[in-house]
Amino acid sequence: MERIEKLLGIKEETYARHVFTALCISFIVALGAVLYRNPGSWMDEQSHYYRAIQISNGDVYKNDNGNMALFGGMVSENQQSFMDYFIKNGPNHTFGLYPLSEVGKLQYSEKNRFQAATNAVPYHPLVYFPYVLIALLNKILHLTPATEFIFMRLSGLIFAFFVLILSIRIIPFSKWTIAALSLHPTILLTNSAISADVFTNVSIIFFVACLTKVTYKVAKLKSFQKLDAIQLGISIILVSLAKVPAFLIIISVFPMLYFANKEKLTSRFINIFLLFTLFFSILCSLLLIVLIKDVNTGAYFGRNVNTFKQLSHIFSNIFKFISMYLREIFSYDYTVIQLGYAEEVTYQKPPILVSIMYYVAYGLSWLYQEKEYRVTKIDIKKFNLIQIGKIFSFFAIILSTFLILYLQFSLVGSDIIEGVQQRYFIAYSLLLLTFIPNIVKLKRPFLHGIVVVTYLPLVTYIIYFFIQIF
Repeated sequence: MERIEKLLGIKEETYARHVFTALCISFIVALGAVLYRNPGSWMDEQSHYYRAIQISNGDVYKNDNGNMALFGGMVSENQQSFMDYFIKNGPNHTFGLYPLSEVGKLQYSEKNRFQAATNAVPYHPLVYFPYVLIALLNKILHLTPATEFIFMRLSGLIFAFFVLILSIRIIPFSKWTIAALSLHPTILLTNSAISADVFTNVSIIFFVACLTKVTYKVAKLKSFQKLDAIQLGISIILVSLAKVPAFLIIISVFPMLYFANKEKLTSRFINIFLLFTLFFSILCSLLLIVLIKDVNTGAYFGRNVNTFKQLSHIFSNIFKFISMYLREIFSYDYTVIQLGYAEEVTYQKPPILVSIMYYVAYGLSWLYQEKEYRVTKIDIKKFNLIQIGKIFSFFAIILSTFLILYLQFSLVGSDIIEGVQQRYFIAYSLLLLTFIPNIVKLKRPFLHGIVVVTYLPLVTYIIYFFIQIF
């Protein structure tokens, strides 16, 4: 247990045990999903699978004879046949040991054909690197598509948990909050699938961990270390590459930098380095927007969407749009926990009561801290004031996500915003939960109750999982 405490940066045995147990359980369940959830059983997995292969073939922004709705690249005929089998059979083949299936016997092939993956193209190619590495390796090993698929999923899962453990080690407090987030079935199942969201989610978690670490140091009037600046700088760049709305998270950096400079806690080198990374991250986001501006994901799904016409509609009906926009944001059900595709709609999400209980426990997770962080000698008011930037960035991301989906996915003139999914916002919730409670005494049964309730959606998913297998 001592080694685990050291690995996670935790001093209390019970606290370390809870965090480590959560990580172990989430990894084991995710590993089961890697092996038993058939290809395409998670959102857009087929597109992300094709995209990783296309990037490994050097097809970064290739389209089909100038058709802006069909961006993608080359994949082998057998890779396409492998995935098509599960997509065409749909709900009837959601679970099973797919490597042992008939389609699992398909062999490696170098005969390629074009495959569209338009909805995956807007992501930066870097987010696919765990999967691309396997695809590149397979050019040497010549594995079957089924075996290659397993290793792709495993590479993403291992990468996700490496970053999760690193983030827990870096963040000084709220370690249980990150562990509780790893138990969220949507996060867990994302980690087990081939998805760009794996990189996005762990980049956000890593960023919050690094920012919280330096913010705590500033509140304690401790000087920046070069390692702190490097970690934060890397996290800023990674999160800016993850997803277009995600770069707005860097708003939360500026209050910390202001107070750090006011108290003279940073060196000239650190200031220049962090300002450079901030500038570079913004530049990366803008460059990505320019590169993908012609990618028509709406048309790919057969939808009559046009960003410029939608903008014209907004400005022509500005008050009507604002009313609709705010209604959609405030009426949206953020509590749904997505479990991916299943043979019955019943099994695609836990009961609403289970979801609500989880979010209550997760929302209270910040109360469960190691003893030294329950009451600190720092100026809590100043510390929380610095952290207000996190709250602003959280709401900025929500606002921008709804706006982007209205511009790029909703029908022109639509009075609703289409395409919004709960999974888009889960990782950002850490921005609201990395605060110090400053409460001297909290009864142990209450804290343990928070821990127990956090497991409820995962238990529900496991029950659903076995029901569908057997």
